[in-house]
Amino acid sequence: MTPLLLGGEMPHWSDHDPAGGALLRDLAGTARGHVLVVGPHDPDLVDAIPARQVTVLVRGVPDANALAARWSGRAGVQVCCGSLEKLAAVPAYDTVVALDGLGRTGSTETADLPWSAGVAQLLAVLRPGGRLLLSVANPVGLHRLYAGAGTPDDAAWSAYPAADPTRPAGLEPLRAHLRAAGLDVLRDWAAYPSPRSPAVLLDEDALTEPGLHGYLTSALRRAGLPDGPLLADPRPLAADLLRHRLAAALAPAWIVAAAYPGHHPSPLPDGLLAEGQLVRTPSGWTLGAIGRVPAGVCLHDALLAAARAGDRPEFRALLTAWQSGPHAAVSADALLRTADGDLRLLSAPAAAPEGAVARFAAALHDEGLAHLWPAEGTAELLAAMSGVAVDPPPAARATPSTLRELTAAHDRLAERLAEARSQLTWYEQRTATLQSDLSRAHRIITVLKATPGGRAATAVLGGVRRGRRLATAALRRLR
Repeated sequence: MTPLLLGGEMPHWSDHDPAGGALLRDLAGTARGHVLVVGPHDPDLVDAIPARQVTVLVRGVPDANALAARWSGRAGVQVCCGSLEKLAAVPAYDTVVALDGLGRTGSTETADLPWSAGVAQLLAVLRPGGRLLLSVANPVGLHRLYAGAGTPDDAAWSAYPAADPTRPAGLEPLRAHLRAAGLDVLRDWAAYPSPRSPAVLLDEDALTEPGLHGYLTSALRRAGLPDGPLLADPRPLAADLLRHRLAAALAPAWIVAAAYPGHHPSPLPDGLLAEGQLVRTPSGWTLGAIGRVPAGVCLHDALLAAARAGDRPEFRALLTAWQSGPHAAVSADALLRTADGDLRLLSAPAAAPEGAVARFAAALHDEGLAHLWPAEGTAELLAAMSGVAVDPPPAARATPSTLRELTAAHDRLAERLAEARSQLTWYEQRTATLQSDLSRAHRIITVLKATPGGRAATAVLGGVRRGRRLATAALRRLR
C-alpha cells in the first residue's frame, strides 16, 4: 500500500505518544460505516474499528509509511498523509474519529487552523446522520495543574491552546458549539488521568452522583498517573474534586460523541472503566461484571480520614478488618467499605510488588501524614496494629515519583539529620566536660600526694598492699 499524499505533509516528522489504550479502543469500536481517523492514533485502536472502510490521516510521512506497511494486507484501509485543511471537504464519512484532538492535525507547511475551523473541517466531511468522536484537551486540567517541567511534546511548536479564542473554555461551551453546528450531543465524558490514554471515562451525571463517590474515588485512585514529570500526585486531589463537583470541569480532557440528527442505534454508556461499562438503569448504576455498584466509602480514604482525625480505635478497626479478611493482599484503594462495614472488592486484585500494607504506608507519607508516622518501619507498625505479621518484610520503597514527594522525603531526612547532629553535639560536649573533670581530679590528686599527709597515706596504702600480697602468698603455701 502506498500512502496518499494530500499536501502539507511533513517528510521527516513522526508523532510520538499517539492516542490509545483499552477504553479508547472500546470507544472506537462503536464507529460504523465509512470511518475517518484523524491524527496520530495507536494502530491497535484502528484495528478495533469494525467498519470495512477506514481512512487514516496523519501528517508525518514516516508514520504514513509505517501504517501503510502494517495494513498492506487489509482491504478497505486507506492511509493519507497531510494536514487537515488539505482534506477534501466532501461529505464522504459516516464516522469521524479524532480521539487525539486537533492539536496534531496541522503541520509546519501550513498555517495553524483555529480550533473552530478544524471542527468545521471535520463536520464538512461528515455525512448526514454521521457521528463525530472528538477529544478536547483541557488546558487547565488536573494533569496540567500538577505538571512539572518536561520535554515539549509534539504540538509544542504550534499555538498555545488556551490562546485560541475559538476553543471552548469548558464542557458546556463545547456542547454549545457542537449544538450550534447542528449536531446532537449523544454523550460526553471526562477523561482521567491523561488526555491521550485515559483509564477512566465518566459523564457528568456519574461524576456528580453521591452514591457513586466511593467507587469513583477508588477508580480515580487506581487510574494511575499522567505522563511526564509531576509536581505532586494528582490522585488525592481528584478524589476531592468528586466531592466538590469539580471533577468534570478540571478533567484532563473531554471526549464527546455528537451526531447529525438521525437514527443512531449504537447505545453509548455513561462511563467506560477497566471493570466494564457504567450504565444508569431505573434500579441504579450497573458496572460490567460487578453488577449493581454498591454505595460506600473507598477503604483507602476511610483509613486516611481516621488517621487525619487521630481516631486510633477506628483506624485500628479498619486496618484489622482489612488485614484479617480475605482481601488482605488487595490494595486499600481497590476495596469499598459498605454501610454495614463489609469490604467489597471492586476490581481484580493486581499484584503489588511492595505489598498492600507497604503501599498504604507510603500513602500515609505522601498525603500529608508523615509527621504522625515514623519515617521508617511504618509498614511493620501497621502490621503490628492489625495483629498480622508481615512475612516476608515489605521491600524498601522506591524513589518518590513526584517533586512534592521527593521534597517531603528530603525534608524528613533533613530533620532526622538535624536531630542526629544535635545528639552528636550533645555527646561531644558531654565527653569534653567529663574529660575536663577527670583532668582536674588528676591534678588535685597529684597535689594531695605531694603533701606530708598525702605521702603518709601513700606509705600506709603501700604497706597495706604489700601485706596483702604476703598474706596471699602465705595462704597459697599452706594450701
